[in-house]
Amino acid sequence: MQKYTYHTHNSFGGLFDGWSSCEEMISTAENKGFEEIGVSNHLIYHPNVPNANKMYYNDINKIIDVHKRSFEEIDKVASNHSIKVYKGLEVDFFPSLEWRKDFEKIIKELNPDYLIGSTHFIRTADETRMYNIYHLDCLPANTSKEDMKELLTNYWLNIIGAVKSGYFNFIAHIDYCTQFNLCTEVEWNDLKYSVIETIKDKKQPFEINTGGIDRIGRPYPDWWIAEELIKLGVPVIISDDAHGVERIGDKFPEVEEFLDKVNCKNRYKF
Repeated sequence: MQKYTYHTHNSFGGLFDGWSSCEEMISTAENKGFEEIGVSNHLIYHPNVPNANKMYYNDINKIIDVHKRSFEEIDKVASNHSIKVYKGLEVDFFPSLEWRKDFEKIIKELNPDYLIGSTHFIRTADETRMYNIYHLDCLPANTSKEDMKELLTNYWLNIIGAVKSGYFNFIAHIDYCTQFNLCTEVEWNDLKYSVIETIKDKKQPFEINTGGIDRIGRPYPDWWIAEELIKLGVPVIISDDAHGVERIGDKFPEVEEFLDKVNCKNRYKF
């Protein structure tokens, strides 16, 4: 079984969305026999991001400060353990030049060991309006089907942009929006295949995220998307997306069984 996990979160005094401390996460991974762990709390920054969550920032200096202090804590905890610990970020990508300039400044200041590309938002093309898919109740009441289709289309275009950017070590939970019963219809398959082709062309590693197995009965992405990518030779990593100690390594054996079944030979590891 894969004995490393790079997509994990912790609480950091309640500033992030994990429910276990950095010490608890690292020591649990070590006690479970893991060889490596990466801590990858969310980096969600955009000048137009809505203030609907404590982890959303539109102030570049504040987000740099929070993650600098988080990285200092990770280093301090890691110094007391033998397991290899990496400092990473799960980054919500946006394609605009304004965001990229700010993001590159943030990364230069923080100097993380790795970056995970993710998309949690549906948005307008000009990035003036964005809605976390956890907070669709914030959508205007008069949102039309056409408007919603534009927002959802940009979800998939966002993933394509993240892959093309070259910023990321691997891409997280490709079809995460389906957890909320979004883009499950056949009409969305063309965009899903566009994502698959882009990942193949860029040889972009991707994760099979076990977090969906309990929630919707299968991982992110869906088994068929993962199989398509594996057949195309794209490197794959299993991620638990653990926000608490009980999730570390969760459902890894089930995914290992799938990978063996589809004869996966190209695994991603730092």
